[in-house]
Amino acid sequence: MLALACSVAFGAGQASATHVRCGDTITADATLDADLLECPNNGIVIGADDIAIDLNGHTIAGDGEPFKPCPEDEPCDIGILNEGHDAVTIEGGTVRDFGLGVVVVRARGNRLRHLAAVENAFEGIVIFRSARTRVQGSSASRNGVGNSRPGIALIESDNNRITANTMSQNGDLGLFMAASDHNLIRHNRARHNPEGGMIIEGDRNEIVRNRVVRGGGGILITIVNRGGRAVGNVVRRNVVRNVRAGGIAVDRVPKRTLVSRNLVVGSGRAGIIVGSSSTTITENRGVRNGGLGIRAVEGVVDGGGNRASGNGDPRQCVNVACR
Repeated sequence: MLALACSVAFGAGQASATHVRCGDTITADATLDADLLECPNNGIVIGADDIAIDLNGHTIAGDGEPFKPCPEDEPCDIGILNEGHDAVTIEGGTVRDFGLGVVVVRARGNRLRHLAAVENAFEGIVIFRSARTRVQGSSASRNGVGNSRPGIALIESDNNRITANTMSQNGDLGLFMAASDHNLIRHNRARHNPEGGMIIEGDRNEIVRNRVVRGGGGILITIVNRGGRAVGNVVRRNVVRNVRAGGIAVDRVPKRTLVSRNLVVGSGRAGIIVGSSSTTITENRGVRNGGLGIRAVEGVVDGGGNRASGNGDPRQCVNVACR
C-alpha cells in the first residue's frame, strides 16, 4: 500500500469552491460544505499546486470496504491523495474508513494541519518521497488495526516536520520512519500503540520533546534500509512512561547519536538501551524500570549527569556512570 509512486492522470470531475463529491479532483481553493460519506473509492484527489483545502470540520469517510477491482498501478481507496502537487494545505477535518487516510507522494512544501485520520485499514497519514511537509496538530488513531500498520509513516522523505500530533491505538506503531533524513519529530504524543511509540530509520533526524505512554515500547533508533547506516540523530528531552519493552533504544549500527535529557519511567525492561559505542549519553534519567536504568555497550561516550534509581537491576547502570 505504500508503493504509490505511480504517474496517474486523474479524470474525475472538478469541484466547485464549496461543494465537493466523493472522487472529485480539486484544482482550486475549496471549503467543504458537508460531510462526504460512504465513498466507494477515493475521497478527494488534489489536482493542482498552491491550493488550500479546508475540510471545515467535516468528515470524509469511506465505506469500510476495499475498492474492487482496483486498476493496476492506480491508487485506490485513499481518503485524500496528493500525488506530485506542491505547496498544498489541507486542514480542519476527519478522514476515516479508507484503505489509507491521507497520502502525500513526491511533493514539496505541503501542510497537513488539524486533521484526524481515524480507523483506516492501513496507515492514517503517509508521506512518501516528499520533502518540506509539515504535519501539525493532527491525530492518527486506530489505524491499521489487524494489519499491523502505524498511525503515521514517513518513507524516503527528507526535511519534514512532524509536530504536536497525537498517535494512539494504531495497529503497531505510532510513527514509523524508513530511509528518511533531516526530519524534526517534536512535541508529539504516542499512546497505547502495541508495538511501540516510534521507530526511526534515517540520518540526522531530531526526536525532541515527545511523549510515549504505555504500549509495546518507546523510541527506537535503528538500521537504515538503504545501506545500513544512521548518522547524527538526536534524541533529546523525550518522556517515555509505562511501556512493556525498553524505553529508548539505539541499535548497534547507528553512529554518532546523541541521547540527552530523556526521562524513562516504568518500562518493562531497561529504560535506555544503547548498542553503539559512538553514542553520547548525557543527563538522562531512568526510574523504576524493570531492568537497568541505562544499559550501554563498552566504550559509549559518557557525557555525564545521568541518573538512575529504583530500577529492577540493582546495578542501575552499566558502562555509564549514574548517580
